[in-house]
Amino acid sequence: MATDSPKTRVVYTDLTAAALRDNDRDLYLCTLFAPQDRRAALQALYAFNAEISRASGGSSEAAIGHMRLKWWYDALEDIFNGNPPHHPVAQALADAVPFGVEQEALAAVIEAHAEDMAAEPDYAAEAMENRAIALWAPIFAQAESLVGVPSEQTEPAAKAWGLTMTLRRHAVPPDTVPTLHDAARANLALAPGHLCMVLADIYLKRVQRANYDLTPPSARRTDPGALAIPKLWWAARRS
Repeated sequence: MATDSPKTRVVYTDLTAAALRDNDRDLYLCTLFAPQDRRAALQALYAFNAEISRASGGSSEAAIGHMRLKWWYDALEDIFNGNPPHHPVAQALADAVPFGVEQEALAAVIEAHAEDMAAEPDYAAEAMENRAIALWAPIFAQAESLVGVPSEQTEPAAKAWGLTMTLRRHAVPPDTVPTLHDAARANLALAPGHLCMVLADIYLKRVQRANYDLTPPSARRTDPGALAIPKLWWAARRS
């Protein structure tokens, strides 16, 4: 674990939460309902994932994206050796290691994004499900370990969330939208322990109300809406 002062550690934690809120508001909202003693670790995990997603998809130059992924890949060794680089998310992630976060799982996330950058998009349902598992299952498995969700929910959660994010963020061919929507919907109910399924349900209903047409702004609205917080609260209370 990093040896900065307690005050500095709070700063790193706050900066990591802010980075997650800015870069993946959906998962940030979900962490607000996690057990308090695991919330910072979960936010660090999800913030790391947001950093990797930005690295792989945030630049038009593939070489720059790969350089950013390589930086994080190399940083993992120092993070898990207790000597993280002076990056808020890296520092917060080092503090999450004692809670059971695993280096191999995080390395798998980076490798999956690197492979995804190099691959041509294939929007067939099976290909998209496999992509969702590769990108999201390592993260969700770690999240499950942190908050005590049964591990059999990893794969359906990864499929449901990954497919939902594909529908929201990618140029999905119109004729495949209903198929991907239905596949996401089928997996959603199999992962009740993941609060992000509450948000996936909101986003999938918008796609359905738009008659599976992703061109209207309402179909890809970027926020989950005013009812998201009470829905997340209720789901967290029930689970």
